[in-house]
Amino acid sequence: VSPFSTADKIAELKGYGADLTATNSDKRTPLHIACSLGNIKVVKYLLLNGASVHMKDRFDQTPLLDAIKSDHHEVIKLLKRCGAHLTLTPNQIGCQLCRAASYGNMKRLQSLQAAGANLSQPDISGRTSLHLAAMHNHEEIVKFLLASGVSAKSKDLMGITPLDMAEKMNHTEIVKLLKSAKQ
Repeated sequence: VSPFSTADKIAELKGYGADLTATNSDKRTPLHIACSLGNIKVVKYLLLNGASVHMKDRFDQTPLLDAIKSDHHEVIKLLKRCGAHLTLTPNQIGCQLCRAASYGNMKRLQSLQAAGANLSQPDISGRTSLHLAAMHNHEEIVKFLLASGVSAKSKDLMGITPLDMAEKMNHTEIVKLLKSAKQ
């Protein structure tokens, strides 16, 4: 094992004239890669040495989106403090929130929230993450979303609320949670 950290190695390369903003064939920068790996020391070093939080790779992914995909909350918060922002459309944000809620993926919901996503953002059908959490019987997700201010009264394009979904699926604990939130 080398006595040098990755950040030390990068500093050494910089000393030899390496361009810390160079891109690979996918237009990914060292910051993209460090964010996807969650290496906070390297992320800090790169940011202090001129790396841009706004660079997009050939797939339109930013370092922030890489950190979200890997659920690196500390990196997400650092990038936000350095001016990073979500570059997704409202529909894309809604779809990601709904997908995370349907799978019961609390970490992803927290990642999106840390990145500045409005947890009430609906998907293209007007459903919110609370609709999907209620439908799939994810009690902890429902509690988290309600505590985060997602409305139990929101209606999708068909006029269906999260409570309607929970009742239809016979998810009694979710029904109780949503009814108590409606009061």
